[in-house]
Amino acid sequence: MIRRGFASTLAVLAFAVFCAATDLPNQWRAWHYSRAVTFSAGQRSPFTLKLPFDLLARSDAHSSDIRVIDDHGQEVPYALNLLHAISETRVLPSRLLERSFVAGQFTQIIVGVNDKPALDKSHGVTPGQLQAEPWFNTYRVITPESDFMFWVETSVSDDAHQWRVVDARSPISRFRKHALEGNQAIQFEGYSNQRFLRLRVFDLDRQFAVDSVQVLSRQSTEPPRIIVPATFSPKPAPELAESRLCTDLTSRNFPVSELDFSTNQPEFYRAVRISGSVDGQEWSYWGSGVVYRYAQGKQTRELLRIDFPEAKGNKLVRVEVINGNDEPLANLHLALKAIPRALSFREVAGQQYRLIYGNEKASRPQYDLGHYFESGPPKPVYRILTLGPEEETANYRDPRPFTERHPELLWSALGAAILLIGLTAIKALRSTGKPTPQT
Repeated sequence: MIRRGFASTLAVLAFAVFCAATDLPNQWRAWHYSRAVTFSAGQRSPFTLKLPFDLLARSDAHSSDIRVIDDHGQEVPYALNLLHAISETRVLPSRLLERSFVAGQFTQIIVGVNDKPALDKSHGVTPGQLQAEPWFNTYRVITPESDFMFWVETSVSDDAHQWRVVDARSPISRFRKHALEGNQAIQFEGYSNQRFLRLRVFDLDRQFAVDSVQVLSRQSTEPPRIIVPATFSPKPAPELAESRLCTDLTSRNFPVSELDFSTNQPEFYRAVRISGSVDGQEWSYWGSGVVYRYAQGKQTRELLRIDFPEAKGNKLVRVEVINGNDEPLANLHLALKAIPRALSFREVAGQQYRLIYGNEKASRPQYDLGHYFESGPPKPVYRILTLGPEEETANYRDPRPFTERHPELLWSALGAAILLIGLTAIKALRSTGKPTPQT
């Protein structure tokens, strides 16, 4: 009875495996996995297909092997979109007007922003005038200082006499002794079109060196990010002033570009370095930044996210937090996030489509569609498709060369060659050691 039940279970499992496999046309047999594209009634082209993040683990590190095919096996052109942040930064003309120092208080810098006269509040303003205004919300301090962390107060004015504080306290920093650039930019809430910018750097002991101040107008939109499955665990750090945490991404193909912090620490300011590795021995630098939290009046100001250029190809991720003489952050949790991906293509009525992937030998496709098809985040007019469950290719043919598929044969041949060379050398030595016959 038990044997019969076991046999039934095996039969069910075998049927499930059979159902989760499908044949692909001959030219696509080198693709290991596929998913059916699911349409809803009434949908019309163009389509946007959001890629499940777990699919990227099966794809190659650059998503070069992703293809869309129709039910006749024909390749369908698509445009791959990374749903990244859309940002625009404009540098405004400015000039440094004052550098002064009040001993025991602060270094003061005054910057003139543009040469336009202030808007006349007694008259109406046209949209063109508003558009031409030097609106700004960010500035960057250009300084030769190498290691520092100071608080800065930001004020604006129309006449350089009456000042309005737009940001009472924000930090700037640099940690070159730890090979970290820190952050020297301050962005305040809202925008200002006033003609003068004043910053006070609260270095009480000496004048803080400032070469120039770059005034910027910055706007950005942030799409939602995907949380990458990763659990960080503490590791021994070479220096007592550092905390080190590492995680294994389980796949080298996962692209990551954001690190989020969570901690119970009420106030802190820490520099952070992020690195990746394939084997845990050689580490490559990915990015760095600062995280902080502090009270400002009744509000809490904090920055708990570090963005860095998208990185992939490494399984291991290491995060180093520079604590200095402070205790490590309390109850620290880290989360890696990634930019969502979607592809868009046009449908031919009556066709069915399948997404195929999992071919490490495939090269990146090049389609005309990518040059003229509207790219970027999906617009409301696009129809969002879904994918069916992953299926293995039943008639799969491994695209790798024979020697890559059977490395044991190569090693066996190498061993045999070494053995033959050794036997030949021994035979040669024996023949030279024989006595020469005398006549």
